[in-house]
Amino acid sequence: MLHTILGAKIRWSQPNGWLFNPVYVGPDTIDYTVEKGPHAGRHAVQPTYYHRIAPGIELTSWYEEVGTVVNVIWYLEPQTSHRFAALPAWAVEDFKVLAGDNQDPRYLSRIRELAATKADGPRHVLSDDGYFEVL
Repeated sequence: MLHTILGAKIRWSQPNGWLFNPVYVGPDTIDYTVEKGPHAGRHAVQPTYYHRIAPGIELTSWYEEVGTVVNVIWYLEPQTSHRFAALPAWAVEDFKVLAGDNQDPRYLSRIRELAATKADGPRHVLSDDGYFEVL
């Protein structure tokens, strides 16, 4: 059994065809690539807050450069997850605008321009369950 999500390299699946692969979870960062789903091709390294809720249940939370707020509860024994994310309205109009690498200054410039000129709300909320496997 996995004893902590910290230090894990995982493949994480969510409903509607989202596949994050690979995902590296650290104590203060999460590094993920969206392999399949609405914004396939996105790579991001996000500063992350980590909390052990109870034995076998851990939480990671982060705020993305696009304005998305994400909370993921990781249930270690069954290797399942619950994701809550609140995405800006402009990002949901066309998820493909999120494809890119948030370590690329050109990508960040484009995202900041979109965030400054387009509507933030109403927010699109995702609250769904997924699963993961350790690689």
